[in-house]
Amino acid sequence: MATYSNEEYADIIMIYGEARGVARAAQRLYPERFPGRRLPGRRVFPDTYRRLRETGSVTLREPRGHVVRHNVEVDERILALFEEEDTRSIRDVAAQLNISIWKVWKVLRQNEKYPFHVTRVQGLEGGDFDRRVHFCRFLLHTDVENPDFLKRILWTDESKFTREGILNLHNLHHWAPKQENPHAKRQNSFQYRFSVNVWAGVIGNQVIGPHYLPDNLNGDNYLEFLQNDLPELLAEVPVFNEDVPIVFQNDGCPAHWRLTVREYLDNVFPNSWIGRDGPIAWPPRSPDLTTLDFYVWGRAKELVYATEVPTREVLIQRIEAAFNTIKNEIRLRTTTEKYDKDVGPAFETEVNNLSRICK
Repeated sequence: MATYSNEEYADIIMIYGEARGVARAAQRLYPERFPGRRLPGRRVFPDTYRRLRETGSVTLREPRGHVVRHNVEVDERILALFEEEDTRSIRDVAAQLNISIWKVWKVLRQNEKYPFHVTRVQGLEGGDFDRRVHFCRFLLHTDVENPDFLKRILWTDESKFTREGILNLHNLHHWAPKQENPHAKRQNSFQYRFSVNVWAGVIGNQVIGPHYLPDNLNGDNYLEFLQNDLPELLAEVPVFNEDVPIVFQNDGCPAHWRLTVREYLDNVFPNSWIGRDGPIAWPPRSPDLTTLDFYVWGRAKELVYATEVPTREVLIQRIEAAFNTIKNEIRLRTTTEKYDKDVGPAFETEVNNLSRICK
């Protein structure tokens, strides 16, 4: 291992600082400043800086001439701490045992322990599980008796889009050359705020909407939406022009539970609507049981919040564009599945027949 004079180490530190801590840039800059000197390796710059910070000296320590043996007791203590609490921080364990974080990493990997992200789920109450199971079994059994039942359910929901949106820093990156760090920033707290309350529906492979509701949704304006706006939205969907009963679904939102709303649904969708105190009971706290909460809203917000939203008008434009993208994606997926299921095998059979005839 090469060693350098104190003067050389001082110049190495100086050049590393001028290069803003980028080793490759420091290695390019060093021969320009000190021509004729031996060129330090790329790792010499960060290693020298690290030794100075950790030990107060830039010189390498002489090896003591003994072999460091593997300490099984330390391994067992590391594993025991993670057995007690599997969400511990590696840094905390390293600090508690007075060892390096790399030692903790190594022990965990040797024992086939890997980090996994935690998934956030809806909190449930006492009787929620049984109600969810009952509802799912009802859907499955009814679909067996009537294969078109699930295709006739109009799943509906509202979601609020705000200026702040969803900012997932874990997956947000700004790619640039290493020596040109742009120090990109993303605003996520604003004094001037705006929001849009969006309604959407899904039936079969068709997405309906978006439609914009008042920010403060209540039973009166929701009933007005059902009476005046919903028929126009459904008129564009071919399935509603057929003499097939539709099953209307909404969740347990207080605006959906208004008595006048339930009476209206009883008249328009007799014995065929899903909701709180409806003919088909909706299990509370079950956003993961609808297509909208399971896919549409997440995909729409991923598209809308790809970049910052400056105004309410831009927010609405992005919502419209996001739903067009989702509709095209679903249409393409449906066409592909239709081809794979029907056209593809028939075409392949025809090709095989022609091949035999030609022979």
